[in-house]
Amino acid sequence: MKNYVLHFIRHGATEHQQKGVYMGRRTGSELSAEGIGELLALRREYDYPPVEVVFSSPLPHCLQTADFLYPESRLMVVDELAEMDFGSYEGKTLEQLKDDPVFCRWLANSHTQKPPEGESGEEFLIRVQAAVAAMLDYMAQNEIFEAAVVTHGGVIATLMSTLGLPRQPLQFWKTGGGRGFTCFVNPQIWQNDHLMEVAGIVPHGAATACPAEKKG
Repeated sequence: MKNYVLHFIRHGATEHQQKGVYMGRRTGSELSAEGIGELLALRREYDYPPVEVVFSSPLPHCLQTADFLYPESRLMVVDELAEMDFGSYEGKTLEQLKDDPVFCRWLANSHTQKPPEGESGEEFLIRVQAAVAAMLDYMAQNEIFEAAVVTHGGVIATLMSTLGLPRQPLQFWKTGGGRGFTCFVNPQIWQNDHLMEVAGIVPHGAATACPAEKKG
């Protein structure tokens, strides 16, 4: 039985990220000049495995990243791959929100609490796990065995920490722009346990998914 391969890749750096604002499902942004330069350097120095299909979050910085890295591959937009919905906190900084008691309660328990007009961590988890299941169903129906998934850092870390083997906490799966993880999905293991093996780093040849200068 043939495995499926999914390459989860974080979008490049954006203009909004430079401002330090909450950037979720409602906040589209263009790639920054730095982000574009980083993607071009990664593509030049390392190997992005060829794929027939690229699944992407609908937000523009993901679509731009997909176009930079896989201009020849078929693009499929998956709405459920969008970042967590931070509701009314989107576009605001931690400094602007730190004295808001509702924000502090949400920050203390974001898994079950929702930002105003947003979604809880639990709802986010259900949504992005369903996206993986839908993508694998599409691949099985169309005999596609390898695909790229261009999405957000929060989506990747959430999926790796809940579906990925070996088991590691959320922060372990932090990724830099244009980087991520290659996962093997065995159909029988997926059907029984909904788990996938994290087999390596993408782009292939890169030493880490999160360069030291990008941490913090």
